[in-house]
Amino acid sequence: MPPPSPGAPAGDRYTPGVATVEPAEAPATGPAPPDGSPTGVDGAGRHTHARTRSRRSSWSRFRWTGSAVLALWAVGLGALSSFVYHRVFLGEDFAIYNQAWTLIGQGHLNPYETVYGLPFVQSNFELIIWPLALLHLVIPQPVVLLWVQDLALAGAGIVTFVWITEYLERRQVRRGVGIGIAVAALVVIMVNPGVYRSLQFDIHMEPLATFFLVLAGRDLWHGRTRRAWAWVAVVLLCGSFGAIMVVGLGVSALLAGRETRRAGVLMVAAGLAWTVLISALHANQGSGLSLYAYLAGRPTLSGGGGVALILAGIVTHPWRVVDQLNRRLGDAYALIKPVGVVGLANAWGFGVPVTVMTVDALNSRPDFLTDSYQNFAVFPFVLLGTVMVLVWLAQWLSWGWIVSAVVGALVLAQALAYGLTASPTSVRWTTSQVSPAMAAQLRTALARTPADAETIVTLQVMGRFCGRQWCFFFYPDGARPVHSRDVVFVFATPIESLTTQAGSAYAIAYVRDTLHARVLVDADGVAAFDWTPPPGTSYVTVPTSPPAG
Repeated sequence: MPPPSPGAPAGDRYTPGVATVEPAEAPATGPAPPDGSPTGVDGAGRHTHARTRSRRSSWSRFRWTGSAVLALWAVGLGALSSFVYHRVFLGEDFAIYNQAWTLIGQGHLNPYETVYGLPFVQSNFELIIWPLALLHLVIPQPVVLLWVQDLALAGAGIVTFVWITEYLERRQVRRGVGIGIAVAALVVIMVNPGVYRSLQFDIHMEPLATFFLVLAGRDLWHGRTRRAWAWVAVVLLCGSFGAIMVVGLGVSALLAGRETRRAGVLMVAAGLAWTVLISALHANQGSGLSLYAYLAGRPTLSGGGGVALILAGIVTHPWRVVDQLNRRLGDAYALIKPVGVVGLANAWGFGVPVTVMTVDALNSRPDFLTDSYQNFAVFPFVLLGTVMVLVWLAQWLSWGWIVSAVVGALVLAQALAYGLTASPTSVRWTTSQVSPAMAAQLRTALARTPADAETIVTLQVMGRFCGRQWCFFFYPDGARPVHSRDVVFVFATPIESLTTQAGSAYAIAYVRDTLHARVLVDADGVAAFDWTPPPGTSYVTVPTSPPAG
């Protein structure tokens, strides 16, 4: 099969080494149709432009059908998120976004994040929260944040599905075979365990950034560079990790062909420049820079020069990178297994996944690579790359369709089987840790908490209690500042992660008997108290064991 002709559609040239299949057409006769379709008469006397229009119409209908299926799936994701919200199993990450989103929506435009003690803007420079806070004016309930994440998860799936069908149509894959491939991709999108793990674990900006990143990638593939840059700008608003994603998209564009090479260089530069700017502004304090300090040969890192020290350490001691990546290969394989590892062999399936996974693998904490929300951008691009690689195999190799069908069936079976039992860490409903009775008591405690109260809550259920100015997680034997005339303590003893059951019991007794706090709830493993601090109280410390001696 000959290589792509110079006149081939631009999108085909974006995938190196993939041939363009040109339809056989007779010389044109008569005037060209107004829609620009090829004209002429084939051997049976039929106009080829009519056949082409019919094929395009068929693909368009199929795209709309698949997108409708994914839209219904989005409704299902929203129902699952509502269930998680109802169970109150939302921890410190939801607390951070809930607090910032609520305060901005109430007019506090520079919110302070009390969970970890810094201005929210300096956490990860996630400027997207400010426009999202406009939703607070319409629905002032933080469940909206989970629904936005659901829309981003499903939206990324819809754009990926549409991109795959456009690729299949452009490659002139036979309609029956192409629809079979697209349906398999649709199933993989919906059963991918990484989606449900991301949904279960609070809210994060990475899935939201992924939606706009896939839009940018598709526009680049189509040659719509200006619109792609608009989506890239939104990705950068999603924070410091959004900049890493943009670098990855730039790498894909560099590899995909000369038509996208210039945009690729500029996107790599834009992502790196945004990272440097965030570092210079000290706006990456929540990104865990010290978790990469070992690359610079230091125990900790902070400040604007931290990124530069890491880069210098990588250049001067590259074996640290090699050793770390070698240890994390198994985790990377487990992450992308449900969407087909072979997708990494394609330019569009390589840049974003490899960049994102490399950054997360170099983090000294293993969960940065195993938690799927942090790596969500990997899934759509690897799946897209898998389809492109299998189509390339089918069109270039003898018996290629057989090879591709076998590999594709293995990918689909792997996604289905893997999604039933496990995810990158676990696809089990972690909300089972909060029983219905326990959740009911937590909701009662939340309803009885005064609107202007400060809250000190067990780490794993603090999320819904933090739509207020002052909110802290319960830290055993640690001092917490007192800012309000009401301080509400909430202990979820069965799932307390920072102390023992005995420690929780002692803390509860201390708040009730020593601080003489008023009981709001005390049943089903939940104890909540409303304490009025004496005048002049600046801090409160709740012990988890009797004083020594």
